[in-house]
Amino acid sequence: MKKLLPAVLMIFTFAYGTESVRFDAMMYGGSINYSNSDVKDYGYYLGLYGYFGLDSQHSLEGSIGYTYIEYLNGSDINQFDYTALYTNYSIPETKIKVGIHYIDSDDKATDNGIVLFGGGEVYEPYKKNAGVDFAYSYYRDYNVAKTSTYSFMRRGFTSTTSSGLSVFQISPKFGFYIGDYYNYGSFYFETRGYYIRLSDDVAFGKNFFSVEQNLSYFYKNFVLNLSGWIGEQTFAVKKDGFVVYNLSEKYKSGFSASIKYIMDERSSITAGVSQDRFKEVGSAKTTRATTLFFTFGATF
Repeated sequence: MKKLLPAVLMIFTFAYGTESVRFDAMMYGGSINYSNSDVKDYGYYLGLYGYFGLDSQHSLEGSIGYTYIEYLNGSDINQFDYTALYTNYSIPETKIKVGIHYIDSDDKATDNGIVLFGGGEVYEPYKKNAGVDFAYSYYRDYNVAKTSTYSFMRRGFTSTTSSGLSVFQISPKFGFYIGDYYNYGSFYFETRGYYIRLSDDVAFGKNFFSVEQNLSYFYKNFVLNLSGWIGEQTFAVKKDGFVVYNLSEKYKSGFSASIKYIMDERSSITAGVSQDRFKEVGSAKTTRATTLFFTFGATF
């Protein structure tokens, strides 16, 4: 299930604050429209994000998000997501991050799900960067039936057990800047790949590959962000662990567009739209989930 906004990727690019200690906060929310779905009706989400920076060498980020989805059969899902991320910048032009994401959901299969994630990146400020992210998700209540057959004294026996679901993900990336911010604006291009492997086939296979392209344009008080991806994903972890797709769905492609306006040195607003195409368990149709979102951020 998608919780945090695509706009978060560049939220602090122009954030103000040269002090040794800085605190930023952002409120976000969005509505979700499910087109051609045999299962879902509509949904919405909202939350609060916080950033704490210390001496330009350490940062701690966290968020609390709530998501609601109503199903056509009258049931619904209420879900809370809690995320914490620590990043270290002590090594020059290098950052190392580690975090955790916890899911409290009415979806029994992924309730109490835990995601551990991290990664490393090297960069030249406003020139280029390269890195790789890792994630491990474990859903202990996801019942995966396994049947084993064995023999003893010429007699055959069959036993059935269930276990949780493990999801492994690796995501390399590369990005670079071009342009002149002060004259006609600057561009940032980022290409990212995803490889996701499930411990068991839960409906759509065990191995998934996809590629994503992001483009950001910076000019004066505006930031325009465009993003698109294609391939196959399920149980994906995105946006530094703040976005976790925890429902049993196979995603096929997606895109997002947002515009951010920096009102002054300490506040900004963002609005945008995103859409994902996916298949649900038990349905042959391709469903489109279209999200309209809004954020307000401030530096204290």
